[in-house]
Amino acid sequence: MRPAVAHTTLFSYLVTRPTGRTVRATVERQIADADRTVLAVLDLRHVPVIDFSCADEIVAKLVLLASDTSTRRSFILFRGIAEHHLGPIDSVLRRRGLAAAAESTDGEPLLMGALDPGATAVWREVWSLGRTGVSPLADRLELPLDRVRGLLDDLVARALVIRDGKRYVSLHHALLDAGPTSPAPTDRRDP
Repeated sequence: MRPAVAHTTLFSYLVTRPTGRTVRATVERQIADADRTVLAVLDLRHVPVIDFSCADEIVAKLVLLASDTSTRRSFILFRGIAEHHLGPIDSVLRRRGLAAAAESTDGEPLLMGALDPGATAVWREVWSLGRTGVSPLADRLELPLDRVRGLLDDLVARALVIRDGKRYVSLHHALLDAGPTSPAPTDRRDP
């Protein structure tokens, strides 16, 4: 399965709830306009500040949308996450019991928010492998097949991993599979 990719690059301080609401509404429109499953990529590399209200309004609410199985399936990947983004984002996700897949400014995988250690280990392995089945993953992690299958199902339900038939795909790998796309800037205001 190849999801449609919707890029959003942000270029300003994200410090008020109305600003966060506007950004989230833009991303939600991109998701709603797609005719298939969507991988929304939010690039925060040029965001010098994100406060708790914007983290809640943008990150937490988009993660909630992605994990809502009653709507069209969407996945969210946050890119360009710097140390100063982590505090507010991780805090609001943990408070709501949510988790989000991300990449640091160096392209390293980050799992932000609340997830049990077993699911975190499985998520990291899927990210590392890109695409895998349950059995190879269970062998690699030296865990029972049923345990790995349950953890993968939880990751899929939380929109942290994509199921493609009998295989599981990291959001990063799905983005690479989608091929080159050009980001669509949402906010060009300079700080």
